[in-house]
Amino acid sequence: MQFFGRLVNTLSGVTNLFSNPFRVKEVAVADYTSSDRVREEGQLILFQNTPNRTWDCVLVNPRSPQSGFRLFQLGLEADALVNFQQYSSQLLPFYESSPQVLHTEVLQHLTDLIRNHPSWSVAHLAVELGIRECFHHSRVISSLERMQWLA
Repeated sequence: MQFFGRLVNTLSGVTNLFSNPFRVKEVAVADYTSSDRVREEGQLILFQNTPNRTWDCVLVNPRSPQSGFRLFQLGLEADALVNFQQYSSQLLPFYESSPQVLHTEVLQHLTDLIRNHPSWSVAHLAVELGIRECFHHSRVISSLERMQWLA
């Protein structure tokens, strides 16, 4: 019976990888208690999800720490580390400044922007996202000031 349980978990993991590995999904942080924490930056955690043989990036909800959002589920550690680094350098001002960001659809839009425009600053992302509270965060303000200085 255990064999079939592991087989179902493995097949489920493989199916998710072939769909969209960057689909943002609400998750319970407790689901990752048996997974190893590979990296951690603020509310962002990279787990090695051994049962599914994946690396999962989870943004823990700062307003409800028992829940979070899985931002990606990748099969290769190197890809997961690169994406985790990219997210950890860009997401903080958004989830710290606005509760609007802590919704699946908004996070999906934001993470898509980060992946599709890796050279964009947090100011570029804030403008595209259009959530006013984000403009009050010190990292966004600093980024805007640098852009004005360069202009």
